[in-house]
Amino acid sequence: MNLLYIILAALLIFAGYKLTPTILKYSAVRALADGDNDKAVSLYKKAANMFGGNNQYKTEYALVLMRLGEYQEAERILNTIILDRSIPQKDKINAKTYRAMAYHKEGRTEEAIEEMTELYERVKTTVVYGLLGYLKQLDGAAALDFCLEAYDYNSDDRDICDNLLVAYIRTGDFDKADEIAENLREGYPYFAEAFYHSALLELEKGNREKALEFLDKTAECKRSKLTTVSEEEIEKLRREIENA
Repeated sequence: MNLLYIILAALLIFAGYKLTPTILKYSAVRALADGDNDKAVSLYKKAANMFGGNNQYKTEYALVLMRLGEYQEAERILNTIILDRSIPQKDKINAKTYRAMAYHKEGRTEEAIEEMTELYERVKTTVVYGLLGYLKQLDGAAALDFCLEAYDYNSDDRDICDNLLVAYIRTGDFDKADEIAENLREGYPYFAEAFYHSALLELEKGNREKALEFLDKTAECKRSKLTTVSEEEIEKLRREIENA
């Protein structure tokens, strides 16, 4: 009987040991939600590197670093996945997508577009559609056909819907833009882009007071270094609304 207890105890210890990366990862997520960024980074780093490294956790760790503005370090981590020939290509998709995001944030947007276009030609995922749609619109294009294709792929994704909202605003299809904007605001009440683009839509429709109301809401939204609408853009739009 004593031997059985010893075996069970050993198994429980071993199971707990193997679960340590998962426990660390969820502790990091909680720390991030609480605003303790230093603790979140430390815990995620440990989770990502235990037992020789977990590629999924490494990718998530890199994304956390980018949210905090550490783009070069995130790129370095993602490269360890992308350049490792022992890792299957299917496991590198998100790593390549997030690396393209890092490129863009580092001012290497053309490289980001090139990488995402090449990736899109080989594989379709929600993250690929969301980021490439955003990149396609940076020059002021609507990219409506692409955004509709992305929406057909996943109409529930926040970023895909936001890209389609921008496309509808730029093509002047305000009725469809209204529907997308309302769904985004209701589904993601702390998504700064949804309220910024809603304000832009209302300005295009001539509704200055409503535009300012939505723009004021951006102050209540959660922001990170990956938020695609800057404070400067918000203030510029505010001046446009006030002077319209």
